[in-house]
Amino acid sequence: MRRLVWTAIGAAGGIWAYRKSSEWLDQARDQGVALTIQQAALNTTQAAHRLSAVIADRGQQSDRGQQSDRGHQSSRGQQPGQSDGIDPGGRS
Repeated sequence: MRRLVWTAIGAAGGIWAYRKSSEWLDQARDQGVALTIQQAALNTTQAAHRLSAVIADRGQQSDRGQQSDRGHQSSRGQQPGQSDGIDPGGRS
């Protein structure tokens, strides 16, 4: 299922990139090369900033999730690092 999701995301990204590049190529013909290169650099910078913001946001969400997991362990009367007696290998 994960592969299907990533394949769909990749396909959608490829279609988007193809359409954007076609638009930029049309604009390049109209505006000239120097201005187009400047615009492409600006678009790349903006995309990189958006991507880093998304990654940072996901990192914060992950940290919050780990903190809430620690809270659940403490609420069960368990100290962090203590075993609850369940062996993940199936041995008790």
